[in-house]
Amino acid sequence: MLSVPIFYKVLVANMMIVLVGAVAGTYVTARLVTSPHNAPNPWLILAFVAAGFVLSAVVNVVVLRAAFQPLDSLERVAEAVRRGDLSARAEPITFGDPQLARLAETFNDTLGRLERDQEQLRLLTIKVIGAQEDERKRIARELHDDTAQILFAQLLRIAAMKTSGPETTPTQVDQLEEMTVEAIEAVRRLALELRPPALDDLGLREALEGLTQRYSEQMGIPIAFHTAGFRERLDPAVELVLYRVAQEALTNVAKHARARSASVVIDRRNGQVCLTVEDDGIGFDNGMSAGHEHRGLGLGLFGMEERVMLVGGTLRISRVSPGGGTSIRAVIPLDQQRASRGGFA
Repeated sequence: MLSVPIFYKVLVANMMIVLVGAVAGTYVTARLVTSPHNAPNPWLILAFVAAGFVLSAVVNVVVLRAAFQPLDSLERVAEAVRRGDLSARAEPITFGDPQLARLAETFNDTLGRLERDQEQLRLLTIKVIGAQEDERKRIARELHDDTAQILFAQLLRIAAMKTSGPETTPTQVDQLEEMTVEAIEAVRRLALELRPPALDDLGLREALEGLTQRYSEQMGIPIAFHTAGFRERLDPAVELVLYRVAQEALTNVAKHARARSASVVIDRRNGQVCLTVEDDGIGFDNGMSAGHEHRGLGLGLFGMEERVMLVGGTLRISRVSPGGGTSIRAVIPLDQQRASRGGFA
C-alpha cells in the first residue's frame, strides 16, 4: 500500500468511507421506513448501496483527478529535467489544488532562473576562454616582437664579433650589454604584469603603488595614489581582485582615454574597501555596458565586473564630469573572519 500513488491511496480511503456510510445509511433508512409487518427488501437495500457507492466513486475520481493533476505535470517536468531539458515547464491546471498550483509555479520559476543562470554561465565561459586566448596572444606577441628580436639582434652581433677586428670589439660589447639590459627589462615587465611579487610579499597597498608608478612612467602623465584605513592585510582573493581591477582600469586609460592625469584611491572603512580609478580623458558613451564593446572596454569591463561580483562586491563606472573623464569604482564588503593578520611594512 505504501508504494501506491497518493491518488489511489486517497481514492481507496474515500471509497471505504463511502461504502461504510452507504451501507449503514441504507440499513438505517430501510429499518425506519418499513412497517413492522413488512420485512425490508434486501434487493432494494443492495440497489441503494450500489448506487451510492458508484456515485461516490465517480465523484471522488473526478475531483481527485483534477486536484492531483498538477502532481502528474510536476512528475513529467522533473523527469524531463533529469534528462537535461531545462526548458520543460509544469502546465497550469484550471481545477487543480491551490497549494499544488503554487508549488508548480515555484517550480517553474526555479527552472527559469536555473535556465538563465546556465545560459549566463555558458556566455561567461565563452568570454573567459576568449580572454585567456587574447592574453596568450598578447604574451606571445610581446615575446616575439620585443624579447625575441632583441635576442636575435644579439646573436647577429655575436656573429659579427667573430669576423671583426679587435678594434671594434669594445663598441659591439657595449651594444650587446645595452640590448641585454633591454631584454631583461622586457621579461621583468612581462612577469610583473602576469603576477606582481609585491602583491604576495608586501600587500595590496605597495603593489598598487608600484602599479601606478609603472603606468605613470609608461604613459608620461602624473598618476596620484592615495590610501587610507589600512592597518592589516586583506583577504588574498580581495587583494587580487582589486589589483586586477586597477590594472585593467589603468590599461584602459593608457589605451583609450587620452588623459593628462589620473588617480588611484584605495580606502578601507565601515567594513568595506573601496577602489576608485579616475582620469580626465575623453570619457565614454552613457550607453556603455559590460555586455557591449566600446572603446575597447567591453571585455575588460565585463572581466572587472565578474571579478568583483565573485567576492560579493559591486562595480560602477561613471563620468567624472559632463565634459569627459571616467571613474571606475569597486566596493567590496569585508569578512573580518577571513582577513589575514599579516601587517604592512
